[in-house]
Amino acid sequence: MEYRTFGKTGRKVSVLTLGGMRFLRCMDAPFDVYPEESLEHASEMVSEALALGINLFETAWGYGKSEGLYGHALKQSGAPRDSYQVMSKVTPTDDAAAFRRKLDQSLRRLDLDKLDYFAFHGLNWERDYQRVFRKGGCFEEIDKARAEGLIDCVGFSTHGWAEMIVKAIDTDAFDFVNLHYYRFRQANRVAIDRAGEKKMGVLIISPNDQGGRLHAAPEGLRAKTAPLAPAQHNEQWLLAHPEIHTLTVGASEKGHFKLHLDALKPQPEETVQGIEAQLAAASAASPVGQCLACQACLPCPQEINIPEIFRLQHLEESFGLGAFVGERYTVMGRYDPWTFSAPGNACDDCGDCLPRCPAKLDIPTLLRAFHAGHDSRKKRIWAFLQWGRSHLSEETLDRVRGLVQAVLRRWL
Repeated sequence: MEYRTFGKTGRKVSVLTLGGMRFLRCMDAPFDVYPEESLEHASEMVSEALALGINLFETAWGYGKSEGLYGHALKQSGAPRDSYQVMSKVTPTDDAAAFRRKLDQSLRRLDLDKLDYFAFHGLNWERDYQRVFRKGGCFEEIDKARAEGLIDCVGFSTHGWAEMIVKAIDTDAFDFVNLHYYRFRQANRVAIDRAGEKKMGVLIISPNDQGGRLHAAPEGLRAKTAPLAPAQHNEQWLLAHPEIHTLTVGASEKGHFKLHLDALKPQPEETVQGIEAQLAAASAASPVGQCLACQACLPCPQEINIPEIFRLQHLEESFGLGAFVGERYTVMGRYDPWTFSAPGNACDDCGDCLPRCPAKLDIPTLLRAFHAGHDSRKKRIWAFLQWGRSHLSEETLDRVRGLVQAVLRRWL
């Protein structure tokens, strides 16, 4: 196992972190009931992770049974408390007292006296930022908890825009950040660089699932990354960044760890260059392969996230990741915390983006063509999520979005 210093925390963490969302029946309600098979599975996975040298375990208050399963499994392992580190997260809310109660509940579920790492879960929007930093807000509760010895290091996780991530980083209030950044999604490079400048710990969220569902990549993409699996190439590409310290591994079987351990084996430079050449050639064949993801086309008056839609189109056309693309585009919306965007057919041909595109792409035509391939399903889910925004609380709507994504994964 390789270890890196987690930024200014000064602590050594394994480059692989066990994420806590894949335990057996983890997301099955009620969340305070732990079936014996779930307890056994969690213990098995945690024991295997510890044996392989993984020393960071990541979870969240909102991950169903995860915290309770971790609490059981870590105690069952018999591992000394100073041999592993635990990270949990709580979503910021308007009610700071309720937020603090969730933190206290997290500690009870985990059966811990303190958290090594606490993260604000989902600093995605300006509203989340205000909930954390306003007077009497959630950060004040975390400061109290830290003073009480319940938390060592404070960070945040985010699915938001790069600008929002950099804004949070620039407060200098955080020790670490959990964010999305992958071989096939590089828009957050500016945030990676800024975190590096600030000496922050950097954890990459779900590199292979949200990085393109790479563990189930099609044969065409597998051929392009051979002799590595696409997930392994993605992980090696990420760990080549000195600013990145650890990647979450959502393993649900002991055998899954081998894929990630093999990714830690160095490859000859000619192998890496050969893979990149294959991927570059595939990119050049796509009409949107010329998109630089520079975001010069933004802001769009209709709130279309043009670079993100082009990224999805690129993944579908160049690498055959159509199932992943269909799921992501279907749930994409103006209020989706993962990807903020109106659908492609919201384009009204205003032409505002055209003179700003350095690649001189015919953006309106490309948006409509991509949308046409996903139209009927998109309309149904879009209408449902818009209804939910008007009728459901934000917390409930976030859970609904998660269920929609889970259903789509099985459907697609």
